[in-house]
Parts: sequence; structure tokens; C-alpha cells
Amino acid sequence: MPLLQQVDELSSLLDTKTPIVMIETHEEKQVLALFERIAARMQREVWTWSASRGLKISHGLKISLTDFASSPVMDTAETKQLPEALQQVDRLPTAALVVFLDVHPYLSNPLITRAMKEIALKAEGRGQQMVLVGHDIPLPGELVPFTSRFEVEPMNLDLVRKLFKEEVDRHKGRQGQDISGCRKTLESLLRHMVGLPEASVRHLVRLTLTDGVICTADLARVLSAKQETLGVAELLVFEQRLPAMEDVAGMKALKRWLLLRREPFLDPEASGLPAPRGVLMLGVQGSGKSLASKAIAASWQVPLFRMDFGALFDKYQGESERKLREALKMADAMAPCVLWMDEIEKGLAGGQGDGDTGAGKRMLGSLLTWMAERRSSVFLVATANDIEGLPPELMRKGRFDEIFFVDLPAPDVRHSIFRIHLQKHRIAFDDAALAPLVDRSEGFSGAEIEAAVVAARYEAHARGEPPQHEAVMRELLRTRPLSVTRAEAIAELREWAADRTVSAD
Repeated sequence: MPLLQQVDELSSLLDTKTPIVMIETHEEKQVLALFERIAARMQREVWTWSASRGLKISHGLKISLTDFASSPVMDTAETKQLPEALQQVDRLPTAALVVFLDVHPYLSNPLITRAMKEIALKAEGRGQQMVLVGHDIPLPGELVPFTSRFEVEPMNLDLVRKLFKEEVDRHKGRQGQDISGCRKTLESLLRHMVGLPEASVRHLVRLTLTDGVICTADLARVLSAKQETLGVAELLVFEQRLPAMEDVAGMKALKRWLLLRREPFLDPEASGLPAPRGVLMLGVQGSGKSLASKAIAASWQVPLFRMDFGALFDKYQGESERKLREALKMADAMAPCVLWMDEIEKGLAGGQGDGDTGAGKRMLGSLLTWMAERRSSVFLVATANDIEGLPPELMRKGRFDEIFFVDLPAPDVRHSIFRIHLQKHRIAFDDAALAPLVDRSEGFSGAEIEAAVVAARYEAHARGEPPQHEAVMRELLRTRPLSVTRAEAIAELREWAADRTVSAD
């Protein structure tokens, strides 16, 4: 958003006479530039306070604190203490705007909160307004009725590109060499710098240009740094080692569905189609849902973030929902990306019995609201094993673009699974050896087949011999798959999915 448009929006908000404006941002320099324009446009004094410099006039009529002090003269250095600064703000005779920088550590003090409330109560009559600026402001409940929020526009793609060009020119001037690398990787890297503070973008660009080559390692570094900067590394796990779609056996219908939607997701404007929003994959445990979720991100060449429901839940009421909203907001900032919610039925049922029995329901409400209202390029992939644990609200038509059922693998799919894992684990085989393995593995999931291959390697290692496909057969013979031990549950799942989902195969 252009600077002048932001000035217009902030001016409109200030015209409502709201006593307090809260701006949560790292872009302090940008905020102060906005108020410089505001001071000139509205002909108002703008004062700033910080713990290091105290209360000082920034824009407008150049006066000192002693010009209006009715009490003994107070040196401006004494206003470094917030209580003294608030006393002086309360005595300002003009319709001043007072910008408090990094005031959040002081808001837990009831004396500070009360002083601000008293100023807010008199604000409309006197024309004063306070502005709280910081990266994370825990607003006390006493001040909420007097406060409006303003969102500072983060770095957009055009600004990131402009900054990148500035740094490239600077690098060429100092090093005397051009930048090389993959243009597609560069475009992805620049897209993922969008939303970061300007100082962070500049630092990451300089870090990327150090060796003069743009590569995928730079992209991974930017994504990790972005997570740390936005403070959600513990909520959204950045999955870096992703399998290729070729590593996913079967699921032909799902693969075709994803292929048709890749371009509209990555460039909806060029395609003229609405961007796909997400899928729910329901199926038997170990059938490859998680593997497919990871492969989606790899095939679309976008990052994958896994929602860590365990880190979301908090014993304090309301904190779980706040963390979820924060994580979803940060997922929007990471776009374009794939957001993976593994075993979503367990995640949304969590928190029960931990002092906040309604946490799961409130989190579901926050998630459904985000799913309905989001405009960012975040493709949601949810996986589930237990239909009884799925909230009915989540299954309503329109929540996901499609619901796929991933069943136990058919013979041709098991053939592919054996081929993939035998090659991966360097076990010699031929087509004649595969046929009996495929026959014996009827009812086995992909995960159970892989486990048999891995177990065969352990047995061979213990004997000091190279692994053979016969050892895999022995492991299959001694294993009882889930389709046997939980036959009734799987039959019920298949029956439920028959008329309600689309087969992934």
C-alpha cells in the first residue's frame, strides 16, 4: 500500500477521536514517517516518548515542556520515567498526538494503566490522542474500550524487489561482480521476504548476496529466519526434507487433482481461476496421507509448514485460541505455502480436561473463520484417521475443496511400494521376487510394508549378511497388520467413506 494511502487511512481513524490508537509492528521508522505526514496534514503537534529519550516534540510548533508547566520546571530528562511523562501529557494544552514507543513492558503496572485511562477519559474534550507502538502490546482490559487498532502495511513484493535491487547494486559496487543463480529460486526467495520488517529484509538480502549466488539453501535460510522473526517457530514447524510426488505410490486421482490446480494456486491472476484452498485426506493409518501432504509442497515448489497442535494448547483460558490465531496469521504471512494439519481430529479435541474444556471448540471456531475468510495463498492440507473424532462443522460442504479417502493399497500400488522401499534400502530383487511379496502383503498399509523392509535390514545386519527379499517375506509372515487387528474399525471407516468422499486412487 502506498505511503499516502496509509496516511489517508490513519487520518480517517484519528478523525474518529478515538483516545488511543494501537499499532503492533516492527516498522517503527515507517510509523514515525506516517506521523510526520499526519502532523503536516492535520496541523497537529506530534510528541514521542521512549524510555531512552523521554518525552519530546517531534513535529509541529517547537515548544519546550516548561512553556506549559504550571508546576516547578521539570527537565525533559525526567520524563524518561513513564509516570512523569504521563503527568506532562496530561498537562499538554494543545490537541496533541503522543506516540509512545515500546511501552508494552509498562502496561502491567496498574498505576500506568490508570493514568492512561484518565487521559483517555478527557481525550475527546481536549483533542488529545495517544498512540501505542510496539511489536507485541498486551493491552490491559481497562484500556480496551478506548482503543482502536491500526495495521501498518508490511513490505510488499514491489518494495522487496526495490530493496533487493539497491543491495545488488551495492554488492556489485563493492565486490565488482554480478549475482548468479536460478531466477525461479530468486522469485520464490523475494516472495517469502514479503511481510518482514524492512531491516530484516535488508539483512537477509545481504546475507543471501554474500557468496554472489542465489540457491535453494538461501531460500531455506530465509524461511527459517522469517519464522524466527515472526515468532512462530514453535507453532509452525518448517519441514525442509520433502519427498517427491514420485515417491508416493498410487493415489492417481489425488495426483491428477493436484496437477490441475498447481498453476491456479501459484498464479491465480494469470489462470483466471479461483485459487484452490485445501483438501482433507481421510483414511487408514499408515496409508500414506502424511507422505502425500509433504509431496504436495514439493511438487508445487512451495514451503511446507506443519501445525504443532501440542505447542498450541495452553492451560490458561483463551491462550490456545490466541496462539492458533497467531499461527494462522503467520501462515498467511508465509504465503504461498502449504499448511499441514496432521491428525486434525486429535488436535481439535485437545485441551480437554486441562482446565479449559472448551478450548477445542473455540479453536475450531477460530479455524473455521480463517478457512472462510482468508485471502492468502495458503493451501490447507488436513489429514485424519478417526471419522468419529472429526467435528461435523469441519465436514460441511465448502470447508475443503475436496475430501479424499486413502484406502489400503491395491496390488498394483503395493507393487510400487515394494519397489520404492526395496530400492531405497538397497535390497536386491527382481520382478519374480515382487509377486509373492505383493500377494502376502494383502491388507498391509504402506507404512507396514516399509516397516517389514526395515526389519529385514536389521535382521541381515545382525547376521552380518546383505539384506535379501526372502527376509522381507519372513517379516510379512510374522506380522499381523492393522486390517486384521482392527478389522471392524476399518470396515466401518470404508463404509462411511464410500458415499461421502472421493477415492484418492
